[in-house]
Amino acid sequence: IPSIVLPLISLNYDFSLENNSQLQPTSNLIFQSITRRSTNENTDMENLEILGDCFLKLAISMSLYHQYPFDCSGKLTSKKDKQVSNENLYRLAKKKELINYLYVDKVIYEGEEANWIPPGYKINDETSKKYTKQKAKPKAFADMIEALIGAFLISTNYITTIKFMKWLGLDTIPIDKQNQIIKPPSILHPNLSDTTDDVISKIQEFFNNFTFDDIEKKINYVFKNKAYLIAAFTHPSYYNNPFTQCYERLEYLGDAILDFLVVRCVFVEYYKQVTPSRVTDIRQDLSNNGRLAYLLVSCDLHRKILHESPYLFDQMTSYLENSTLFPKDQPMNDKLDKDIDQWADSTAPKALADVFEALIGAIFLDSGYCLETVWKIIEPLLRQYINRSIKHRNLNPVRSFFEKAGKIIEESYDGKGEFTCTVELSNGTRFDGYGKNKKLAKYDACQKAMNN
Repeated sequence: IPSIVLPLISLNYDFSLENNSQLQPTSNLIFQSITRRSTNENTDMENLEILGDCFLKLAISMSLYHQYPFDCSGKLTSKKDKQVSNENLYRLAKKKELINYLYVDKVIYEGEEANWIPPGYKINDETSKKYTKQKAKPKAFADMIEALIGAFLISTNYITTIKFMKWLGLDTIPIDKQNQIIKPPSILHPNLSDTTDDVISKIQEFFNNFTFDDIEKKINYVFKNKAYLIAAFTHPSYYNNPFTQCYERLEYLGDAILDFLVVRCVFVEYYKQVTPSRVTDIRQDLSNNGRLAYLLVSCDLHRKILHESPYLFDQMTSYLENSTLFPKDQPMNDKLDKDIDQWADSTAPKALADVFEALIGAIFLDSGYCLETVWKIIEPLLRQYINRSIKHRNLNPVRSFFEKAGKIIEESYDGKGEFTCTVELSNGTRFDGYGKNKKLAKYDACQKAMNN
């Protein structure tokens, strides 16, 4: 997929069709979009489905962020999950009569299993069911919808794709009468106006007091609206920020943006080198809180988080004391050049990863929905990870452990805040993992087993 097909532009409705004159996918792409792997054809929908899935989630996330300015990230996520659920996509496929086009069964021309007859051949109604009916689960139809979105995305442009999604009945990014994406809701508290000189002046003063310009220098981007950056680094526990919301809504948006940009990069740069399952692994692996937390700390941005949570303070202190991850006085580039397995440390506080994603959301909104601006900032941080993930499979250690026939022997709690998980490899070797909950203990044990 050439980069011109998925240009890093501003996701706005003033993007013309000059980059791609096609108004609909080619017949080959349509065929690929409706074809399941079970048909044994030389093409199937899986790659297009992955691409369509991440763009669908980005578009829906943007739409809900605009439509519900006072909803917390939990409510937004719940609404998004309903929109992108297999059940809803199947319902839309059925409503638009697209379910008739899914290609599931391998064509068999002769024998008792034959399911093909020559055109014009007449058979009775009972026998015809064998030739006219296919069995498929609702998820297959949902995958087809996502694949069609992916087909529109790589053969037309963002705008035509969004219009196709609107035709399907999905929530799309709100636009005004001039076909422009409407201005995002204010990041400020409801009683404040971001156009008032007095408010703007006080926000700038708050910004200066906490030297947030240090963040701008680190990421090489100057915010036009300083409130976005303040919000991105405001933890829910911090009540001394009288101006902006906390980072949760920005984190919700940034998560979808990051997912799309990474998948886009993999498809554009490594299309011939990766399988659909590898792309899925990379997506899942990058969503690991440990990786994103490590990136934030490597850039020394964790110091700027505004919070009043003793629990978070203890978590961060414990995490930063890991001398393996963070050797004293090690330069940022050396930290980012580490073996990526070490990035996925299970003790990383989730808040660090949330702030990283919130920063992405803040840049996206402040830059006028510009994907290129966001990618220029995060690409250098992610490049080592992406390159290594392409060359060396880097599965989640829990998944790797069970793929190698490992099993959990025992899980226990000491009553003092620590869980223990004992796992065993197929050769009988056992490993103990520890954590503040069962999930972390299991992750720690599996990671030790896989690193053995």
